[in-house]
Amino acid sequence: MHLVCPRCRKKHKPKKGKYLCDCGSALLVEYKKLKWKPDGKGVWRYQSCLPHKGRHYSLEEGGTPLVKGLDRKAYYKLEGDNPTGSFKDRGTSVVVSRAVAEGFKVVSTASTGNMGASVAAYAAYANIKSRVFVPTDTPTNKLSQIIAYDAELVRVRGSYHDAVERLWNDIVRGSYLAMTGLNPYYIEGEKTIGYELYEDMGAPDKIIVPMGTGGLITAIHKAFVELKQMKKVRKLPEMIGVQPKNCAPIAAAWKEGLDRAERMTKCSTIASAIMVKTPFNDLTALNAMRESKGEAVTVSEAAIKKAVRGLGKEGIFAEPAAATTLAGYEKIDKKKSDKIALIISGSGLKDPSAAL
Repeated sequence: MHLVCPRCRKKHKPKKGKYLCDCGSALLVEYKKLKWKPDGKGVWRYQSCLPHKGRHYSLEEGGTPLVKGLDRKAYYKLEGDNPTGSFKDRGTSVVVSRAVAEGFKVVSTASTGNMGASVAAYAAYANIKSRVFVPTDTPTNKLSQIIAYDAELVRVRGSYHDAVERLWNDIVRGSYLAMTGLNPYYIEGEKTIGYELYEDMGAPDKIIVPMGTGGLITAIHKAFVELKQMKKVRKLPEMIGVQPKNCAPIAAAWKEGLDRAERMTKCSTIASAIMVKTPFNDLTALNAMRESKGEAVTVSEAAIKKAVRGLGKEGIFAEPAAATTLAGYEKIDKKKSDKIALIISGSGLKDPSAAL
């Protein structure tokens, strides 16, 4: 196993506190050889394909339901059923396990809510401290969840980007970077969504994913690339990334045919969990869509609200960011024979006021 830079292709040996390439890019984990030996349940069922082999800290994340939609083409992957209510728990279990193994006593993250809650919960379970930097406009419900897990909550004036800037100062002082988009081991936990989709339905024709940092679409695509390397699938599902029109840096780069997304100066959307002006995994997200012959889609605020209600009519309560996948589903071309997986990334209980 080694870490590889998707931008300059430089390889790095895993070592304590190594998160980024010398060129500043986020890194990915690459394996010399993978073995498909699922055993057990949840995220750690796939330990043979994960970068951590020692003691792991798990709250029984993963193994989430896959529910067939009423139109029989759509299959909903209900990530809101994870312990803290979002897909973040998959990556956090791997990241916190690595942090403890590397001897860290404090883990820190910047968050619009979901990642902060997840890191706080898993740090508490691992009996280490957590510090969460959040923008001042983070929904109250998500702040309550972070506080309940006894994290040190640091409110930062400004945006998510400003919270990340404060976070880096904390990392320099010796805290572990438990950060979606910047910690390569986080992607490894997230990719288990792809493994579960494969076991539950084979290779979908399309997978629709909400995009904030771009890490989730990167991870699920990585899972199917690995499954193809292991000769478990023949083709890669088309990866379709969805962003709100009011905050769509990756989708804008896709439309312009660029390799990197430009930082947005203004963002405003009801889908707060994916309101990210500077997406750290933009390069790999764009690569995932291109390599799989997928696409990027933008959806309006009205369409997101309609999708929250639409999922509710099928018995699913999703936060707005999670509902963007249904809004995106309504915009894409579909064949009659298509099997399409929608990643419902977080529970509506994360931001219940949005449903009103």
